[in-house]
Amino acid sequence: MRDVMMKAQALAEAILNSGVYQRMHELEELVTRDEAATRAIADYMEKRSAVEAILRDPDMDTARLAQAGQVLSQAEQAMNDCPMVKDMREAQQKYNDMMENVNRILRLVVTGETEDEAGCSGNCSSCGGCSSCGGCQ
Repeated sequence: MRDVMMKAQALAEAILNSGVYQRMHELEELVTRDEAATRAIADYMEKRSAVEAILRDPDMDTARLAQAGQVLSQAEQAMNDCPMVKDMREAQQKYNDMMENVNRILRLVVTGETEDEAGCSGNCSSCGGCSSCGGCQ
């Protein structure tokens, strides 16, 4: 059991030291310091909360919901158009992809199966390589 826990800690440290994680963390920090990005995110969150409040109302007004949904879509587009947010989201997606690949490899080694055969099988010859995760190099 101790060996498993030590290997898990080593894996966690490898993830923290990976370029994928470092880039994501760096961009998340930059976004929190960027006024335009934080304003766009806050505006989106405010509009999303408004839609959620309408949805919770037992006497929901569908016209009001449609209007709030349109305003939310506009706020989301504005947030996604912010270069800093766009970069952060791309980095987060690369990190998520890396973690999914790590989980697939663990599942393959432990169970001999993968959840979906279209995903990473742990054998880079089937997909041409793991350049996004760096796990098989």
